Amino acid sequence: MGRNKPNKWRRGKRDRDQQQTRPGTRGNYELPPKENAVFEEYYKGQGIVPEGEWDQFMSTLRQELPVTFRITGYRSQAKRLLDVIKSEYFSNLVNMVGDSVQPPKLLPWYPDNLAWQINVSRKEIRSTPLLKKLHTFLVSETESGYISRQEAVSMIPPILLDVQPHHKVLDLCAAPGSKTAQLIELLHADETKAIPEGFVVANDVDNKRCYLMVHQVKRLQSPCFMIVNHDATTMPNIRMYPQEDEANKFKFVTYDRVLADVPCSGDGTMRKNPDVWRKWLPQAAVGLHSVQMKVLKRGLELLSVGGRLVYSTCSLNPVEDEAVISAMLQKCEGSVELVDASDKLPGLKTMPGLKSWKIFHRKDSSWFNSFEEVEAAGLTGLAGRTMFPPSPEMAEQLHLERCMRVLPHHQNTGGFFIAVLEKRDVLPWVRTPIPPSSTAITVNESEIVQNDSVSKSDTSNGDVPVDSSADLPPEGADDADVRKRKQRDDDDDEKEEGILKPPEPNSEPHSKKAKISGYKEDPYFYFNEDEPDWEKIKNFYSVSNDFPYTQLLVRSETGKKRNIYFTSDAVKRMVTYNTDKIRFINTGIKLMARSEKEEVDCDFRLAQEGINTIFPYFTSRRVHITKEDVLTLLLQENPFIGKMSLGAQEELKPISQGSIIFIFDQEDSPDDDNKCRVLFCGWKGKKSCRTFVPKHERLHYLRMCGITTDPKQIRREEEGEMGEEDPSAGEMESSEDKQTEEREAITEGSTSATDTNVEEEMKEGGEEG
Repeated sequence: MGRNKPNKWRRGKRDRDQQQTRPGTRGNYELPPKENAVFEEYYKGQGIVPEGEWDQFMSTLRQELPVTFRITGYRSQAKRLLDVIKSEYFSNLVNMVGDSVQPPKLLPWYPDNLAWQINVSRKEIRSTPLLKKLHTFLVSETESGYISRQEAVSMIPPILLDVQPHHKVLDLCAAPGSKTAQLIELLHADETKAIPEGFVVANDVDNKRCYLMVHQVKRLQSPCFMIVNHDATTMPNIRMYPQEDEANKFKFVTYDRVLADVPCSGDGTMRKNPDVWRKWLPQAAVGLHSVQMKVLKRGLELLSVGGRLVYSTCSLNPVEDEAVISAMLQKCEGSVELVDASDKLPGLKTMPGLKSWKIFHRKDSSWFNSFEEVEAAGLTGLAGRTMFPPSPEMAEQLHLERCMRVLPHHQNTGGFFIAVLEKRDVLPWVRTPIPPSSTAITVNESEIVQNDSVSKSDTSNGDVPVDSSADLPPEGADDADVRKRKQRDDDDDEKEEGILKPPEPNSEPHSKKAKISGYKEDPYFYFNEDEPDWEKIKNFYSVSNDFPYTQLLVRSETGKKRNIYFTSDAVKRMVTYNTDKIRFINTGIKLMARSEKEEVDCDFRLAQEGINTIFPYFTSRRVHITKEDVLTLLLQENPFIGKMSLGAQEELKPISQGSIIFIFDQEDSPDDDNKCRVLFCGWKGKKSCRTFVPKHERLHYLRMCGITTDPKQIRREEEGEMGEEDPSAGEMESSEDKQTEEREAITEGSTSATDTNVEEEMKEGGEEG
């Protein structure tokens, strides 16, 4: 019976594959028909599609999205990988022109030629023989994290933010993390600085999606990010450092760049999410408008004067797009300006923002041009005042044409909306002092002092509420400044927007604190100046005196330290001063892991994840290797030292047993700009050596080092069928250690049981809208 199971499995797989290739199916799931009469009536009435292009617009929406991807990571290595892609994969396709296979297309508006589009669907790239090799490569590199299968339009907002290495960046609605990853890459654009001055704070209200985002972001090996779990509409103020002149007073973070990729109805994702065809109704935009306004408002409050905010949605609906921008610009009274950033995207065709739009009543297919018409019809629940367009004069003054809308049929993309805002002055509602009748409530001296109306602006996790409408001057706000900001609760905002909603039956009081469920993270503990473990580490690796070792952290205050992580100084300050205020999910990169061996003088070995960060500071235990050495190390688990090149053997001789750094310098690149250095975390034993590169990343590193070989052969080598083991090496951790580390990894948020799901999602292409 057992021998028959594989054949049955193969037959079942063949049947599933055949079913998947039938039109209108996805596995066992019958796709809904791509028809929605209300959708067509609504968007014909709004006039977002130029005259004569409607049929092309609808035809494109009914087609699947093409495959798009971008190359991630440090720029030098990204350019090297681009060379590999062009020479080994694109060269076979550039001369193929036909209905089914077209040459890969560069996305000209993405910097450094690192984003590409192949005009076939995800299903076609898997099933077309000519593209099979490329598909295998894309899957392999996506698993390793060096390629992101991201929808083209979702790459736009981080580019328009114009992030520099010194910027403080906030991503308000970050999950699943593709845009956050772009922001971190931009932060590390200057590779001469191992630790940039700036940082990225990635926030999302969904606890589970925060943990899925960890997997996406940690691939970038940056010490300058943190993932937090809060409601974006009430994103709390983060303490940065104490005031020097006053005890128990704190300055708060204001951000140079804010990304507000807000929740939306998602009709721009119809090509990727067929269910939208069946579910789409115009009321969805009306229900989300208020939330989008609050997210944008909070983002502007946290933005520094002179800073930039990008607002984006994957919706084409003006109620979620221009209406939100128009209402907020009027509320800001000139302190925020809509800027024209279309020149930052050369080669991308966009439509200018609308200056007028209408509200649709589905029951009788009637249209309303103003809130007064809605009131006269007795339909005040249909739409709020802020959902309608401004007067023609005001629309001209606000320059709504500077908004950008991407239509799917123009360049074979999804639908998208982007607006770039710059803050010119302090927001008007924070200039008004608190009325004398307001009462102040003093908490512990170490806590922020709040006024009594702050309870309606909850941090969403049961912590002390934070002022959710305080505009914070850059580098100068303290607790007293925050107390003086005028509070505006949600009821006032909804009245101003004209949304009149009766309370739901059995509903909780409005000021009831929202609860966010999910795993509670262990606290972070940074090294003290007299940390006992540090002296051994410093002497063993000859660490330079300028390495900021007090930025090393662990997740357990007592007992043996299992893993040691590292963050930038700015991230350390935020973690240290906000332990009880901010719901941290993850931060830092893993630099070292405990590996106790009697014959080794240091209990900690280096980790591949943090090798690029520590390399400038760890000045000894370095070994230069050749291309042949790379092949030996990555295809064999514990090769004898005698198998290494003579130069590597000479450098290994004086080094004692323990963790080492292998250095490979690319010398044979025809382009000097694309030469790159590849670092490997390794180990020297008594008679053998090895690397600690994860197996799923080895093929990537072989490509980066200019080594091309049969993937099947590499797989056999990895499985030990051809590799030669050294039984006396003893460098491998015990299976118990591995299991402990895996459990700890899940606990620390570096991975989770659901990470496999998000990786599959990212492999299959695109990011959620």
